[in-house]
Amino acid sequence: MTTEATTESRISARPALVALAAVLLYWVADILAQMGHYGPGGEIGVWGIQSALAQSAVITVGLFLGLVVVRRVDLVFRSITLVFLLGTCLNLLVWSWISRGGSFASPEGWRALQNLLLLPQLALLVWLLRAPLRRWVVSGVAMAVVFLGTQELVARHFPVEGLYYLPDDVADGDYQPVDVEALYAAQDRLMTRQLSGIAPGTPGTPEVFGLFLGGTSNQSVFLTEVESVSGILDDLYGSGSRSIRLANSNRHPNRYPLANRANLDRALAEIGKLQGPEDVAFLFLTSHGKEDTFSLDFYEAGTTDLTAAEFAAMLERSGIGPAVIVVSACHSGSFVDDIEAPDRLIITAARADRTSFGCRDGAEWTEFGQSFFDLALRAEPDPRKAFAVAAADVERKEKADDLKQSLPQMSEGAEIGAVLDRLLALRSASGG
Repeated sequence: MTTEATTESRISARPALVALAAVLLYWVADILAQMGHYGPGGEIGVWGIQSALAQSAVITVGLFLGLVVVRRVDLVFRSITLVFLLGTCLNLLVWSWISRGGSFASPEGWRALQNLLLLPQLALLVWLLRAPLRRWVVSGVAMAVVFLGTQELVARHFPVEGLYYLPDDVADGDYQPVDVEALYAAQDRLMTRQLSGIAPGTPGTPEVFGLFLGGTSNQSVFLTEVESVSGILDDLYGSGSRSIRLANSNRHPNRYPLANRANLDRALAEIGKLQGPEDVAFLFLTSHGKEDTFSLDFYEAGTTDLTAAEFAAMLERSGIGPAVIVVSACHSGSFVDDIEAPDRLIITAARADRTSFGCRDGAEWTEFGQSFFDLALRAEPDPRKAFAVAAADVERKEKADDLKQSLPQMSEGAEIGAVLDRLLALRSASGG
């Protein structure tokens, strides 16, 4: 081969190498963005890499076929390069928004954003064609059909999941698959153990009945909060003998009854049966969430999430009296309008349209849980005053981390204050 031929070969190979570099940059930037959001200590999943390779290949083939249709194959490497570079920029903007507290109200919302991000890439492809008007319209339509069809194929059959993830129970060496049949067989026994241990209240004496629920099985922080909060309330109000714990946990599936709708309904009914008009039910629910939905996620057990309307109906059926209800989850403020009542104090970790933070496997507390229970309530047993301290602490932490404010909420019914005052006065008089 002559020197001239060798030089020509190197020059022609350069666009392909640049296109390949753009594809690699797209995925490297995505991994780095996820590391920045989720934190260090994670792993890059083999399945995620395979999915990324498959997705890149499908998009590349789609671009090639589209350019074949419009007879502009000469633009193939330039198209790949520019589409993936633009995709990198758009992807980083989305991750930056998420890291500052942005969220999607539903999977449909996320899909709508993904479709919206395709429009700048499609516009770029059409601009590359730069043909006379009549041909430009025909070529643009043809390119749009092929490009958008390829993206739909990618979304349906080649989603990228687990590209970067934090190890959880499934990755632990001591993880044992959940025996679902045994899990459900144990529910009546586990619930009986919880309910039979509840001591009835003393008539005329204000006392606290506690219900503590951790909804998501694959992140241990929710189980940890259930146990920590029940301990704090026992120290503050002596609720230990009148406490019910429900928790979904991959690692400890039989420690407590399942946090599912049936067990929650039964637990609330038991409290309603035993609670006197002078007593306070303290209900704490911690998990993930979205608007009007609280996660009761235990994949192997097939649990179903709790809606705000369903929770309101359970509270109504139970007949519980005065209550402090703390819902710690993203978008938990959306529950307020469904469950508020004159004899209830409702506290949520976030406003209806905001996320909360700190849901990590291995963590001791979520951010709100730590601020409200571990910091504020330990020092100030009045939950109304503790909320103000906690909200300020949450705001301070989120500003320090440059996060979009979660804006915890509190709704105080007209009748709950007097009940809480009597409870706190008795505690103070008894030296509690």
